[in-house]
Amino acid sequence: MRTKKLIYILFALLLNSCSQSDNSKKDNSTDAGYKNLNVTILIDLSDRISLAKNPDQPIKDINLISFVVDSYKMFLAKKGVVNSEDKIKLIFYPTLNYDIYQAIADSLNIDFAKADFPDRKNIFNQLSSKYDSNLKKLYSIASKNKKYEGSDLFNYFKHRIVDDCIISDSNYINILVILTDGYIYHTNSMYNNINRYSYLIPESEHIKCFRKNNNWVELFNQQDYGLLKIDNDLSNLNILVAEINPIYNSPKDFDILKLYWSKWFDEQNIKKDNYKIIKTDLSTINKNLVYNFFQNITTR
Repeated sequence: MRTKKLIYILFALLLNSCSQSDNSKKDNSTDAGYKNLNVTILIDLSDRISLAKNPDQPIKDINLISFVVDSYKMFLAKKGVVNSEDKIKLIFYPTLNYDIYQAIADSLNIDFAKADFPDRKNIFNQLSSKYDSNLKKLYSIASKNKKYEGSDLFNYFKHRIVDDCIISDSNYINILVILTDGYIYHTNSMYNNINRYSYLIPESEHIKCFRKNNNWVELFNQQDYGLLKIDNDLSNLNILVAEINPIYNSPKDFDILKLYWSKWFDEQNIKKDNYKIIKTDLSTINKNLVYNFFQNITTR
């Protein structure tokens, strides 16, 4: 009798142990399954994409964005598209007053959470071709403009970035991808406070003064150069800045621009592991950098 009772007790303990193990696995997989991407792609539509100035830049931008879309899709494929609540959108700032630009941006604003379950697979399958065709249409128009007022990246960070790019829900991973040459300029946003500026252009004295100075980093830090401080908390945002393109006769500008951008990000509470700044290059090189960035962000 005692032996039979002991067997029952051991069997009950074994069932309880298995149940706890299964629940633990279920909880872990549930937690992993709830992570969603919230991706924003911000394009600098200044003269950097002008066919007359940089004839190769439009195709470089399109390729770079295709790598972002690929990375996004690889993440969705791993967890399952049907249960996806991921988001991806394309924007430019300030908003251009052309219906065609707005229509393209609207068509590339994809929110899987708003799609019916049966439709999500089709949206996923068509995502790459949809981005490719609409981006080609966008750049074919924007690259032929006769006048460029600049892309107001400074004021985007100042007024829009928190509301536009960050979902506070811990189940979302927020990613902003910026395509820019690294110089910041808009006709209505050029002001400064001592050595802090709202703009960076090749002719700026606060760039030129570093080009022939061997101790330029020390000078930069000692005299507190930088972009104007913005009271943002972007600790819940990951940023990839791509296609930084220094002017041809001053390759040192990449390091100068990178320091300006890095300091600006640091002051807005973005962790160093959460942002990356990369130079324009062969698509085969930048492809791996984009993939690695998304891989590192999504597997932590």
